[in-house]
Amino acid sequence: MNIPSDGYILMIETSQRNGSVALGTYDGKLQDEELFSPGLVHGKELLPRIDTLVTRNHAKSQLAVVAVSSGPGSFTGIRIGVSAAKAIAWSLKIPVLGISSLDVIAANIEEDGKWGVLLDAGSGDLDLALFEVSGHKTSRLDQDRAIDKEELASFVEPGIGFIGSGSRRTDFPAGLKTGPLEWDTPRASRGLEIANSQVRQIVEGSPAPPGWEQPHLLNPRYLRVSRAEEVRRRRIEGEEQA
Repeated sequence: MNIPSDGYILMIETSQRNGSVALGTYDGKLQDEELFSPGLVHGKELLPRIDTLVTRNHAKSQLAVVAVSSGPGSFTGIRIGVSAAKAIAWSLKIPVLGISSLDVIAANIEEDGKWGVLLDAGSGDLDLALFEVSGHKTSRLDQDRAIDKEELASFVEPGIGFIGSGSRRTDFPAGLKTGPLEWDTPRASRGLEIANSQVRQIVEGSPAPPGWEQPHLLNPRYLRVSRAEEVRRRRIEGEEQA
């Protein structure tokens, strides 16, 4: 699928507590960004913020790709963002692109070295991905993974730093480096940088991910079942054993 050179990429970020949307050009320029009100207001603010962003920039007819932070993160926030991205892509007949939320957070890091992006998934569970930052380049070292606090020790090594909500609620060894608190918050403008790079790779021949040409195939990036699903499964198992 060809992407027009004057087309816009819309980026949706609702994977964490603070949401945002951004609009950028195909050549990588940030056009505009809308930040949500503080708190978990994604369901109420997402579509009005997108409408404001697109209308203000007269961009509806030029939207070429919808990108979305597809997880891991808040189950509800991810569902809201992915559902909206799929609906917009479907109605406008344009591609949709899912991006790891850990990549979006890692894009905040401004210090060279090895870093772990660590999210608190509740009840001692953590989501983790490792990155290497050198100059203005951030390289992924592994895949997103779900771990528990006991497993985290195997990823702690000399010189590594951590950011993300999980790094604020974990007892690390004394002296272990953590990044500034503001690095924990993913921004749609940062996600737009990642989206632009991935869109260019796809246009140049890299394999397209699920949903690129068929939006309904894009799914949230969950690393574990939700608490509600876990309770439901346990209840069913208990009924079967009774």
